[in-house]
Amino acid sequence: MNPRIVVSCGLVLAALLTAGCDEGRQPPGRTGVQIVNAAPGFAQLTLIRERDTRNAATVTFKGTQELAWDADTYDFTIGERSLDGVNGGRTWTFSSTLASTSTYEFVLTDVAGEVQPIVVTRPTPPASDAQMIAVHAGGALPAMDLYLERPGVGIAGAAPRGTLNPLDQTAPRPMPSGEYELFMTAAGNPANVLFSSSTVTLPAAATSTFVVVPEAGLGNAPFTVMLLQSVATTTLYDRNATAELRVLNGATDRAPRDVMINSQLPPLLPAVPFGQPSAYATTPVAEFKINVTPVGNPGVLELDQAFQGLVTTRATMLFAGPAGTLTPAFSGDDRRRIHNEAKLQYANAASQFTYLELVVTPPDADPSLYAALSVLASPSILAHTPYQIGEYDLYLRIYGEATIVAGPTRVNLAAEGIYGVLAVDGPDTSTAEIRLYDDFVP
Repeated sequence: MNPRIVVSCGLVLAALLTAGCDEGRQPPGRTGVQIVNAAPGFAQLTLIRERDTRNAATVTFKGTQELAWDADTYDFTIGERSLDGVNGGRTWTFSSTLASTSTYEFVLTDVAGEVQPIVVTRPTPPASDAQMIAVHAGGALPAMDLYLERPGVGIAGAAPRGTLNPLDQTAPRPMPSGEYELFMTAAGNPANVLFSSSTVTLPAAATSTFVVVPEAGLGNAPFTVMLLQSVATTTLYDRNATAELRVLNGATDRAPRDVMINSQLPPLLPAVPFGQPSAYATTPVAEFKINVTPVGNPGVLELDQAFQGLVTTRATMLFAGPAGTLTPAFSGDDRRRIHNEAKLQYANAASQFTYLELVVTPPDADPSLYAALSVLASPSILAHTPYQIGEYDLYLRIYGEATIVAGPTRVNLAAEGIYGVLAVDGPDTSTAEIRLYDDFVP
């Protein structure tokens, strides 16, 4: 017998046996999962499947991430952010069975400071129609009725497509594809319209998921709606939404100022005092002029600044400098209160220094041993920076030098607190002064 023939026959037999085994052990199907952070009290959340930390999904608020896994039953862990990287944040666990015949959305919600996931199952949509699902992710928001109507039709006489209690979801619903307008009303009361969108498109053979997300201070609206589709994720805003603006008076003479829009009287914000931000005032979603004048003297324009109001946003305008020639600076404001974190905003109106550093140290520590949290020219204002809760000393230091010009100022940063630090000129040319605002002020 030819040995080569024997080997050849053996390989064929092994191949046949292997094929027979494979037919009895088919690999599991795959499925897609979209992670949605709809929890406003958490700046970011991380989801881990089993113990696969290398492929963890970290998602910021109103962010999404798409993953693909084998169909199976899994244990999941959700973790909150740890600012110091040492002390771990809280975690929450849940289990879910994923089938290859569906895709899924894990909507992470915030219920009284705890994360609660809503698992949304998306079956295969119809071949020619659209498929719609709605999710209520606002644990503290009221129950709502959802309407989807053709553009211009309105909801008079229409029946809701579903009623959503907090943390509830509708069953998948087939609908003719095309353009619609979304309306959310108080449950059982169509006259109380809480939200109305511009036109949205529901494509055929695809699922569109509407997620009601509480803003909780991110903007001036109580909620927005995230539209999750295979092509993109879009945030829908109420088409009647406005914007909001407040001002922080850092003028060198420390006198109050009137603030107008497009020189209209009475002032939008009258007699804004020095060193403390005004209340937020409603502004158009459009470009307009912000005018600052001495109190009761609208003929003297110390500031005439163009500004664009953006839908549902809040902003702070700091103005500083000598009387008659004020200069502005702007910051977008995220007023969400984050569990187990504080927020700190730094604004600089100390015009007699080129740059000032804000230094944050533990109580009674040597500031020369600590790097600056932020460095700003005047006038400048930063968005809120997350910071660990605790007791601290604040200093102002000349940039590039060891010279301390203000501090220490002892402060306590509490969980969910929003704090402001304003640097202004001191009583002489070699010193500055720290003014505290927002939650620092009772």
